[in-house]
Amino acid sequence: MGELSPKDQQKQIAYRDARFSDKYDDIWQNVGKCVFCDLREKYIIFEENGVVLTISLYAYIDGHCMIIPRRHIKSPKDLTQLEWETVRKFAYIAKRIIKSKFGVKGMQFIQKDGAAAASTVDEHLHFHCVPFDRPDLYQWNYRKLKYTPLENVAIYRQARKKILTTGKKFEEKYEQREHVPVYCDLIVLSSKGNVLFQRREASAKLSPDYITWPGGKVQNFDATLEDELAREVKEELGYNLKPDQVTLISSRIDTISRAQQSKSLNARYARQEHMVRNTYLLKDFDEKTKLTPHDDAESLLWVPLQDIADHPDVSPSSKEIIQQVL
Repeated sequence: MGELSPKDQQKQIAYRDARFSDKYDDIWQNVGKCVFCDLREKYIIFEENGVVLTISLYAYIDGHCMIIPRRHIKSPKDLTQLEWETVRKFAYIAKRIIKSKFGVKGMQFIQKDGAAAASTVDEHLHFHCVPFDRPDLYQWNYRKLKYTPLENVAIYRQARKKILTTGKKFEEKYEQREHVPVYCDLIVLSSKGNVLFQRREASAKLSPDYITWPGGKVQNFDATLEDELAREVKEELGYNLKPDQVTLISSRIDTISRAQQSKSLNARYARQEHMVRNTYLLKDFDEKTKLTPHDDAESLLWVPLQDIADHPDVSPSSKEIIQQVL
C-alpha cells in the first residue's frame, strides 16, 4: 500500500473502527448516493463480467469481502446467467483466498434481499463473504480490526496468483455449461482462392492472439442466425451481407480462450468461453469490394487457402473447419 496522507490514514482507521463506534449508521445513511454504484477502484480485488470482488469498508472481521454487480439491481433474480456464474466463481475464490491469507477455513456467504430484510445501500444487490472463525459471529459480534480497508486490499492483492489459478480451477470443475452462447462466423473465400481474416482489436483479442473470421455472438433470437451473422458482418466489415448468399458448413460445440486484463491485480490472464459455433461460407467474393474494419476488427488480411494449415496465427479449430470443408 502506498504512502497515505495523515488525513487519508485517519479515514482508513475510521473505516476500520466504524463497527465499534456510533458513527457507522450516520456514514452510510448520509452519503446521498448509492455507494455500490460508485465503487472505488483502490478497494477492488478482482472484476469480471460486470461483477466485482471488493473489500468491505465496514468489515465484521479481518478479510471480509463483498461481491457486487456493477448494475444497480435489487435481487438475485435480476442477475443474468453470466453474472450469476461469476458470483458463484467469486464466492469460490473468496473462500480460498480467505483461507490462504487469513488462515480461516470457514466462510459465511450472506445476501440480504430487499429493504424488508434490512438490506442497506439503496437496495443494491450485494453478497458478503465473511471469514467464519467462531460461532459467535452468528450474533454479529464484530471483531476489533487490525487492518484498514486498504491494508486488506493489499493483503488480498498479494494473492494474485491464487486468485487467477483458483478462478481457472472453478471454471474447470464447476462451471455450468447447460446454456451456452451461440456464435456465427463467416468464411469469406475470394475468387482468387484467398480467405479473409481479421486481426482483433485490443479489447477483443484471444489468447493466443489468433486471427479470426468476421462474426460474433447471436444477440436477437427472434431473428434468423443468418440475419444475426449479417448484422455482425456489417458492424465489423461495413459490408451489407445478404443472408441468402451464405451456406452453413459447420455447427459444433467449441471453446475459445479470451485474453483478459485485471487492472486491480495488474495481471493478464486467459479465460475460456464455451459456445455453439456456426460457421458459414461465402464463395467467389471479389477482393476489390471495399471493406472497412470496425468493432472487434482492427485490420483485415487475405490468406491464401493453401497457407492456412501452416499459418501460426490461425487457431487449430479454424484450421480443422477449413480442412473438412474446403
